[in-house]
Amino acid sequence: MDASAQPTLADVAERAGVSVATASRALSGARPVSGDLQRKVREASRSLGYRRNAVASALRLQRTETVGLVLPRYTTFFLSALIESVSDGLERNDMSLVLRYSEPDAVHDRDNVESLIARRVDGIIICPPSLEASRESIEAAGAVPIVQVGRFVETDQSDSVGLDEDRATGMLIAHLIAQETRSLVIVGLDETVTADARRIRALRAAAESAQVEVSVAEVTPAVLEGGIRAGERIAARAVRSEGAGTGRASWGGPDAIVCANDDVASGVLAVLRMRGVGVPEAVQVASLLDLAPAAPGDRTITSLRHPWPEMGREAVRLLIDAGARPGDRVARRVSLAPQLVPGASTRR
Repeated sequence: MDASAQPTLADVAERAGVSVATASRALSGARPVSGDLQRKVREASRSLGYRRNAVASALRLQRTETVGLVLPRYTTFFLSALIESVSDGLERNDMSLVLRYSEPDAVHDRDNVESLIARRVDGIIICPPSLEASRESIEAAGAVPIVQVGRFVETDQSDSVGLDEDRATGMLIAHLIAQETRSLVIVGLDETVTADARRIRALRAAAESAQVEVSVAEVTPAVLEGGIRAGERIAARAVRSEGAGTGRASWGGPDAIVCANDDVASGVLAVLRMRGVGVPEAVQVASLLDLAPAAPGDRTITSLRHPWPEMGREAVRLLIDAGARPGDRVARRVSLAPQLVPGASTRR
């Protein structure tokens, strides 16, 4: 090859020791090739500095090599981790990301999905804010492959990636039981919401198998203000002698309070400390969802850190695999375990 000329697909095929047709399939993903062949072709492409003409390829294959990602409109570090892992996974497959944000209702998610389809994306990854949004999105996607990420998903309607609820709750309950917990109250989850009810059932199963008494607090929003409100209700019933100390003598409530997320737990903690209740001496507080990164030694709240980077990578894998098997509508589910991150709110 002339050193001044742009490398061609034929050059890549020659370097990889395959046919031009095989090199094309490996780089475009139009048809599956073995992992070994794909690796050889991609290594040859990178070493030669070959750049595929995406526009010409899209016209020829009726593909745009783009994937839409729809996320709720709020900012947390885990959404950033999800975006980064999805983007990296797509780049490794010579695909691009189109990002959309949704409001917490089904109508906006449908609009986003329809907008992405109008852009002729090859697939969609979505983190629905509700089961209603999940159903709307699947319906709007039609024949376009879609992968759902998170817990508000219809698992039998499309491929999805989420948390292994049994392992997650079992991990947290085991930690609390090891610290002498015999009763706990759940805060920030609503038994009338399908996804919350699933999580409550998992908590009950893990706790009751160890003879730990479980109750669910009156429903409050899963935000800081909701945690404050729930904390005030619990403290009003449980504080025996406000400000008398930080030991068990001043506390007549549950041994532990398990909150929907770190925001709710922060609200509960604020109330308990204001009322002079020792945490974790008198009562332990834990969260089911880590919302802010922190070094292990600096953590205030014991929490479950969800594997968002791994979830993003699995979502990309499922989506690309779905594109290679058109017509196969069997929904696949990938469930991943979280990491327990101990903090100062539980005894260690």
